[in-house]
Amino acid sequence: MKQSSTNIYTSFHLDKTEMAIDVKSVQEVVNFPERIIPMPLAPDFLLGVFNLRGMIIPIVNLKALLKYPDVEVNSSQKVAIVEIESAKVGLVFDSTSEILRVPEEHISYFGYVSEKSHKIIRGGIKLDNGDRILQIIDTEALITIENIPQILQQQKITQKQKEDIRIDQRHKCISFCVQEIKMAIEISKIHEIVKVPEIRPSSIQSDIFLGIINLRGRTIPVVSFAKILKIKVNENDTSDIEDQRIIILKMEKELIGLAVDSVECINSYYEKEVMAVPVLNKDRTTMFQGCITFQDIGEVFLLSHQDILSNHEVMEVTEGHSKMYQNEALQNTLKNRNRQSYISFRLDHLFGISIKDIKEIINYSDDILNAPGMPHYVKGMLNLRSSLVTIIDTRMLYQMPQNHEVNSETKVLIFEKNNERFGLVVDALESILAIDEDKKFKVPSLLTQKIQSQFQDDIKEIVSVPIGEKEGALIILNVDSITERIKTSRVA
Repeated sequence: MKQSSTNIYTSFHLDKTEMAIDVKSVQEVVNFPERIIPMPLAPDFLLGVFNLRGMIIPIVNLKALLKYPDVEVNSSQKVAIVEIESAKVGLVFDSTSEILRVPEEHISYFGYVSEKSHKIIRGGIKLDNGDRILQIIDTEALITIENIPQILQQQKITQKQKEDIRIDQRHKCISFCVQEIKMAIEISKIHEIVKVPEIRPSSIQSDIFLGIINLRGRTIPVVSFAKILKIKVNENDTSDIEDQRIIILKMEKELIGLAVDSVECINSYYEKEVMAVPVLNKDRTTMFQGCITFQDIGEVFLLSHQDILSNHEVMEVTEGHSKMYQNEALQNTLKNRNRQSYISFRLDHLFGISIKDIKEIINYSDDILNAPGMPHYVKGMLNLRSSLVTIIDTRMLYQMPQNHEVNSETKVLIFEKNNERFGLVVDALESILAIDEDKKFKVPSLLTQKIQSQFQDDIKEIVSVPIGEKEGALIILNVDSITERIKTSRVA
């Protein structure tokens, strides 16, 4: 007598329905994540992604996928991590049940007329003489859902590939927020960052187009990054208008501005730290390069500057603007060949440091270790990814009034000299300014004698820059002089 084959399933409850998954497909079952990162451009059944021991896992609401009437999720639910062709996906269930050994004759497989249907439910299991029916979830059918195959490519980074990445491939990125979603672009791909000036209307018509701005005589189109990513925007919310920024990217000879809610930090990262991200929208699958976990701000989506610019809507706005202002764009391209970029920040006055000198910018942290024997303006040492940073109270260093309390806008500018790292505490990050070195207007020393005396040799120069509708002074600091001052004070 031929022995019947047996299949092993793990069972789950989804509302009042009992589901079963082949145990070979289930890697583990975990509690509902404390933090789910919203994913732009995601379908309604994707709750977001979460970090599971260094891997970014998409989390699918099965009730939404299977069109249940009640699709609400809660923290008491469980997540089954299933593996499909080396990619991992999290499926949300109400509760787990048991492990079942099911003879083949107790299984009925369903047929589907359309090959394009999802076919998530591949069959049923009949137990207890038909009193207990379980629906079988076909995990492999998940990859037939539109765009989920992208996960396979983005998660297939082998350990050997990670180990082959050289340790010196260090990059810097600028992080920003759009409706509380944190994203970043590599710093070398950003032309400039400015506070939102007056945005004027234009004849260009597009759902994502906000208007044009004047940047030192150059007309630049501005688009809403939230609308590009199809993120719902509260049009009436103006509470954080002071934090809003425009990130200016360069597309060949043209510039275009991306309006974002706020600019957060400059962070550095190794390529091997970038975790693969599942992207479930076929139009912009390559825009998301991955996800990085930073010590002070959490998970951030790393974006491809090139794929933002290749978006057809962005290209239409840029090309339309280029035709309208073609002569002006050409003249400004010739003018801007010798520009230098500076990070600007506030400390009573407006200061700047060459972007080349800044390793990264982080949020202020209270985890500063006391360092006895240091000068009075040294707050202490901060352990930043196993590297000690000397934290300088910049107000105290320059004998400024101690009337500014640390808040969410307080940043620390990290720079490095002779393998030693220093951090300057500043009140707020302003923007990135690109200044034409040939046309730079220096403020006469007669007008800045008091400032020069206060900051001694730490001032490299003071130049005139536009601040809103007026001209103001940008005090450019010399990090070499600051470093020498600190070292001399320590020896003394």
